[in-house]
Amino acid sequence: TRMDEYRRLLTAGKYFGIEAQELSPRETKELFPLLDEKAFVGSIFSPQDGSMDPTMMVNALVKGAKNHGAKVIEECPVTRIITEEREYGVRKVIGVETPHGVIRTNCILNAAGAWSKVVAKMAGVDIPLIPMKHAYVLTEPMEGVQGLPNIRDHDGSIYIKMQGSSMAIGGYEPNPIILKSLARDFSFSLYELDWSVFNVHVQKMVELVPKLGNTGIQSTVSGPESFTPDHKPIMGEDPKCAGLFYSCGYNSAGMMYGGGCGEQIASWIMDGRPEKHMYGYDIRRFTPAQRKDQIWANERSHEAYAKNYSIVFPNDAPLSGRKFKKDLFHD
Repeated sequence: TRMDEYRRLLTAGKYFGIEAQELSPRETKELFPLLDEKAFVGSIFSPQDGSMDPTMMVNALVKGAKNHGAKVIEECPVTRIITEEREYGVRKVIGVETPHGVIRTNCILNAAGAWSKVVAKMAGVDIPLIPMKHAYVLTEPMEGVQGLPNIRDHDGSIYIKMQGSSMAIGGYEPNPIILKSLARDFSFSLYELDWSVFNVHVQKMVELVPKLGNTGIQSTVSGPESFTPDHKPIMGEDPKCAGLFYSCGYNSAGMMYGGGCGEQIASWIMDGRPEKHMYGYDIRRFTPAQRKDQIWANERSHEAYAKNYSIVFPNDAPLSGRKFKKDLFHD
């Protein structure tokens, strides 16, 4: 059951020193009075969890980088990655071409989010990263909301984040919209929200927080997000292109992973290896055939998106992308 899964998470959290506790519906409602306690059987609460403002975070990182000698050039897109061929068919990064000229470098970090696949192709390689539309809505201001804890309803596949006196609500629908391509100038643009897809979340959020049924929507946000076949980031150096590193495919969790993964990719680039065991995120976990097969990547990434909040079972295997590679004993 879901509560068994939560208890397993509590045990894991205790091992890593994360404070958390199991709560009854009544205890949960005391923390979040707007909840309908009949809509769920229990919860876990982690009082040390928090949230951040992505824009402020990025600005702080840029300021820190400049203070340590980094040069930040905006409005300077890379139009081509310049490589030269080395032995054994491996290419080597030697620079990038931009509208303002060529920048010579032997190291590139591909952290272009949903555009990372486009950047990889500039170097003549493929990565199994699929851009999809991901959306959330921001409610009109509500009384008694400010300061409430954020919520993840895993069985309902929705999340609710407090944003001042409003709630930002989104989720992972079973039928996400996969994007075939992304315009290069779309990086600060948004799509119109497709309510036929998003309505499944509206029903779930009203069941959990009945007051939302009488609350207006202030704004909608629908943009491109990157997802991967195994719902894990893509990191490390490309085995087919020396000097091309990846830090992308964060499956809508980039701000959460950013600190730890940023630290590890820095070590990877500077020292040749990360400080932690990162093979589960290493680009080398994908075979050359998997990296090139768009149909397989689409199917597996679709399933990973839809099962984002599913219960994790031992030895669970994906349902999609089967028979990609068959052994001699396959019937």
